Formats: sequence, C-alpha cells, structure tokens
Amino acid sequence: MPWSEEKPRLISLGLVFIVVIFFWMSFHQNGLTLTMFARDYTVKAVGAFTYLFFDLNQILAFVGAIVGIVLLFNKKLKSTWKMVGAAMFVGFGYLTYYFYSHNDPTTNPIEPEIFQSYNPLFIVTLTFVIMGLFSWLNKRGKEPSTPRKIGIGMIIASFGFVIILVGSLGLTSPFELGGQPVLDDGRVSPYWLMSSYLILTIAELFLSPMGLSFVSKVSPPRFQGLMQGGWLLATALGNKLLFVGSLMWDRIPLWSLWLIFVICTLASAAFIFSIMKRLEKVTGKA
Repeated sequence: MPWSEEKPRLISLGLVFIVVIFFWMSFHQNGLTLTMFARDYTVKAVGAFTYLFFDLNQILAFVGAIVGIVLLFNKKLKSTWKMVGAAMFVGFGYLTYYFYSHNDPTTNPIEPEIFQSYNPLFIVTLTFVIMGLFSWLNKRGKEPSTPRKIGIGMIIASFGFVIILVGSLGLTSPFELGGQPVLDDGRVSPYWLMSSYLILTIAELFLSPMGLSFVSKVSPPRFQGLMQGGWLLATALGNKLLFVGSLMWDRIPLWSLWLIFVICTLASAAFIFSIMKRLEKVTGKA
C-alpha cells in the first residue's frame, strides 16, 4: 500500500484515538466519582423488590424468568423451545418470588462497591441485544457505519451522565459537606445510579468493539499492530485522566461535575460527526 493511501488512514485513526481518550476518561468514572456518589449520596438499604437486583442469586433467578418469557413468546422457535421457556419462566419465576418474599420489606443493606458489578452484568445481558439490533438494521440496509456507531456511542454516554446529573439536583455538594457523607434522609434512590450504569454500558457496546473493528479495518497492513497498540494507549490515557473527576469532586457543585462529562462526551461526538466523511471514506477503502 503506497504512502498516499496510508497517510489519510493514519490521520483518521489518530483523530479517533484522541476522541476515545475523553470517552474512557468519562466512562471509567464508574470506578471513582460514581462509586463516591454511591458511598456518600445513595441509600444504604433498599426494599424487598429492589434488593432482587443487588444479590447475584436473585439477579440470576430474575434474568432466568425473563429469558423464559422471551423463549415462550418467540414465534420463530419450535414448540420444544417454547416448552423450555415455559418451564424456565415457571421455575425461575417461583424462585424470584421466593427470594422476594424472604427479603426484608424495608431494610436490606447494600454496599457502594456493588454498583460496579452492573457494568459486567449489563455487558453479558445486552451484548446479544445490541448485536441483534445491528443485525436487524443491516437486513434493512439501515445499519450505521462503524464511525457513526462510535459517534452514537458518545451521544448515548452523555445521556448516562445526564441521568445522574438530574438525580444530583438539590443535593448538598461535597465541598459543602466538608468530606462527610450526606445524612441518611438526604440520600437518593439507587435507581439513579443503576440507570446511569445501564446507559453507559450501552454506550460502551456501541463504541468499544466498534472502535477495535474500525482500527482493524482502517490500519495499513504494516502498521496493524502499532495501531492496535494506539487504541490501547488511548484507553490507558483516558484512565490516567480519571483524576479530573476526583479533583473536581470537592471543588464544584455536584451537578456541575456530571455536566463536565456530559460536555466531554457531546463535544467528542460532535467532533466525530464533523469528520465523518473522512472516517467513512477510509473505512470504505479498507
């Protein structure tokens, strides 16, 4: 491949790497400021139903019942699979009810660290859904290109931070608390964080595997390994910039902290879409 073809590919990859840094800086706040939010601002105990989503055995039972419903009402499956679905729904549904009925009605304690478990859980459960969505769009000729998926992922990530921003409105900021957690009667529902993690995981599924695919497609053959390393370097730099969240944690109002990440992800999305023609051009040539 001549240098005249390699150069635009390398420039395009470099631009994507720069954008990805800010995505990972924002996304991996789940191990820092979002966990601090869980520690200082989220309720310490939940009711019987909500606790279903905080215990692994109960989560698996609930997911099993949902899978059973999907199998039961899937018109494309044979009757054997429908029977399996019915059995799963009845069995796991009863198990879910059993757990629910034995949970404390109001005071089931939860730890802030457990919220970090939602990202891998959502990845396992949503990967097939997202891939199915792309397949469905592809059959109709409407599947977005890989660069567009990356841009869409950035936009979705911004909504994840908008959710936690809304949940933080009216809360006393960390700098006003002097490093102390908020009083128990001022804590918020765990569903704010759970919803934020859900949206951020969807964003990750749009961006992370698609980004690696983009690097693989676009990299000139002799720079293939180097460009894969460039993607990992961008991820590492994003992780190094996590300190931005902790630096601002006790210096600005809580809602404005999340606004920083909303702006970062939206600005990154705007940049990606501003160079979309360049990115799709090199992708088409790959």
